[in-house]
Amino acid sequence: MVTKMADSRSGHKMRRSLNGRILRNTTLNILILVAVCCVIMALSMQSLANSILLDSLQPMARQSAKTVEANIHMLADRMMMIAGDSRMSIVGFGDDAAADADMTMEGWKAVLTEAAEIYEFHTIALYDLNGGLVQGIDGAPESLDDGFLALLQETDNLTTYTETTFQDKLGIMIGMPVKEDGETAFYVVGVYKYDALNDVLSSINIGKNGMAYMVNREGIVTGHPDQEKVKAGVTLLELSGGHEEAIRSVTTGETGATEFVIDGQKMLAAFSPIRGTQWALVIQVPKSDYDSLIDQAMMVAGICTLAMLLLSIMFILRMARSISRPVKNVTSRMVSLAGGDLHTEVADVRSGDELEVMTRTLADTVESVNRYISDIRQVLSGVADGDLQIEPHVEYRGDFTQIRNSLGDILQSMNETIMGFRAAASRLSSMADELSGQSGQLHEASLEQNQATEALVDEVTHVKEQLVDVSKSSSQTRTMTLEITSKVEEANTQMAALSNAMDDISVKAQEITTIAKSIDDIAFQTSILALNASVEAAHAGSAGKGFAVVAEEVKDLAGKSAKAAQSAMEIVANTRAVIQTGVELNASTAQSLRSISGVSTEISEISGQLVAAVQGQENALISMEERIATISAIADRNLQNAGGTSQSSGLLAKEAEQLQAQVRKFALKEGYDR
Repeated sequence: MVTKMADSRSGHKMRRSLNGRILRNTTLNILILVAVCCVIMALSMQSLANSILLDSLQPMARQSAKTVEANIHMLADRMMMIAGDSRMSIVGFGDDAAADADMTMEGWKAVLTEAAEIYEFHTIALYDLNGGLVQGIDGAPESLDDGFLALLQETDNLTTYTETTFQDKLGIMIGMPVKEDGETAFYVVGVYKYDALNDVLSSINIGKNGMAYMVNREGIVTGHPDQEKVKAGVTLLELSGGHEEAIRSVTTGETGATEFVIDGQKMLAAFSPIRGTQWALVIQVPKSDYDSLIDQAMMVAGICTLAMLLLSIMFILRMARSISRPVKNVTSRMVSLAGGDLHTEVADVRSGDELEVMTRTLADTVESVNRYISDIRQVLSGVADGDLQIEPHVEYRGDFTQIRNSLGDILQSMNETIMGFRAAASRLSSMADELSGQSGQLHEASLEQNQATEALVDEVTHVKEQLVDVSKSSSQTRTMTLEITSKVEEANTQMAALSNAMDDISVKAQEITTIAKSIDDIAFQTSILALNASVEAAHAGSAGKGFAVVAEEVKDLAGKSAKAAQSAMEIVANTRAVIQTGVELNASTAQSLRSISGVSTEISEISGQLVAAVQGQENALISMEERIATISAIADRNLQNAGGTSQSSGLLAKEAEQLQAQVRKFALKEGYDR
């Protein structure tokens, strides 16, 4: 049953393909690795794309800021040309000569009018040092903004106003001091049309929805492709979704890039200050404009990964087959080895790795097991044939040395056991012979007792007949009385001998009982040894069947010996009881004979009274006759019991001879053959 269960489990395991397990596990590991790598790659590509975009937006923002700066410089150059025009001279201005003053004003007006026509100004005007209008074309404000005036006074150079709104229009306000003899006399201020700045911002195209705009130091938008946002005074806080860090970096004149979220959409922004102004250029691009490129890159990477995965699976499948086939062969051989197949050869594998070592090791194992089993079979066959001198001839290695030691222990134990059987058989034979001799003596004694009893009966009968004739002759009575006395003394002697014989029989019966107990003990020990031999034979398996038969025969023989000993003990017990009864009757008979002897003496002394006592003697002789009949019956039974004891001792001797014959079949080692 255990073997079938083992075969079932082995078959179940064999149905699980090692090739499939390697493929499944490796594919699963690769898929997990690919998934992790894809996630890492996606995150890395997202991070890398962000870094690349931010890094590329920064120089673009700087370059765009330089472009705006160049346009502002171009406008500034124009303002410098206007301020440096010779007609802007202030000689005579403020004197009493009204004619010179009018000519100067006319010259200023002409310069401003020509500039407005040439350079696309919304308006251009000349202001004094306090910001009051001196001369200007239509639409010029009467005074300068205090902040702008303060900035002109502070820089005393070309200055650009931070705001770009002028009378609900968009424009760039630029101021330039007009100097006379190195001193600032006036400020020429022009408001350029917003087109110059709008062209630059509109030319910055990044992605599908990218845009560029300008903010001042207060965070107010001063330039935007959507002019309405500039007019509405939209702030950087609104455009950046409240990203305070970006606002702080832009308004402090830093150059950099950042990322923020507006309405759930990620934005990439780069910023750079525009030198010579209070502005900063900001380039803002939705990250989604580049997601398609990233997705395409991810798709290409995924396709390449899948292709490599398929190639890897094919390679793994090929490698798994190269591993699983030898392993399958080795596993099949091990399963057949577990099923008892020790003859099928192991398929040779020359892979130069652990598989080759495993197959060679399995082949060596099968060969070693075959060699060990052959040696064990040879030893057990010799034991089954009765040869206990045989020894293992194969060199056992490693843990297999325990098998050799166990075989040696078994042979040693069997030698000792059979030697014990042989000694016990010898003792049993000796005891059987002794018991047979004692039984013969008991039979002879019983026969003698029976004969003596019969003789006593005859004598009593004769005495009885003589008593009948007592009355006829007193002389004959005296003579017969003397004869009776002599016979009684002889009977006393014989009864004493019989009593001694009965005592000897009782002693011999006790010895027979002791011997029977010894035989019973020997039979019990023999049964135990036979049981141990049966257990050892069962451990030896099929090779120990022959020894198991011998052990069973020894066990049966021990049982028979025990039964014979028990029968002998019962017979001896009965014999002892009968002998005891005979002893008691002998004692009673001796007492009666002693009484008869006394009576005979008295008869001799008082022969005259013999006739009167004849009747009493007849009665006494009748009683004696009954007792003698009882003694005779006891003697007959003793004779029969002695015959049964003699027959039993003969059977016991035959059993002892058979036991010795069985034991002599085994060839023992010299060390145990004592």
